[in-house]
Amino acid sequence: MTYDLRIDRILDAPPDLVFDTIVDPAFADEIFNDQVEGWTVQRFEIDLRVGGTLSMEFGPREGGGPNDVLAYVFTEVDRPRRLAYDVTMYVSEWERTVQFAESVDLEGQDGKTLVTISATGFESAADRDAFQSGIPGYVDAVQRVAERRAREGTS
Repeated sequence: MTYDLRIDRILDAPPDLVFDTIVDPAFADEIFNDQVEGWTVQRFEIDLRVGGTLSMEFGPREGGGPNDVLAYVFTEVDRPRRLAYDVTMYVSEWERTVQFAESVDLEGQDGKTLVTISATGFESAADRDAFQSGIPGYVDAVQRVAERRAREGTS
């Protein structure tokens, strides 16, 4: 048995801007800083193509770890509509690795974007629930950055 989750949110920004905000390393700090209090992005590298990877280390701002380490392998890249990837994440607090598949669907709605994040394949309800409590904070940060960019007319 596996456990899944889904989160939907409307953002006041067009899909192409939301997509680019998610994948552009220039916005990683702004999105991820303080997702865990006092933590920041230590490393963010992306090769945005099917079979490409996103690698990220996230840990205490002052360094010294332990860091969470994320590795995504992209299975779909359809700008600006969809990203899908397999995730392997070492969660330092749990001292173990979690694997699951995630997709981000972006649907344009009159200049806004319906964002749907689906994650499947969690091995336990506890793992799913832990991610379900963290993903809304990530979406809040993407929303803040994308909507600011939309107001500023930044592409």
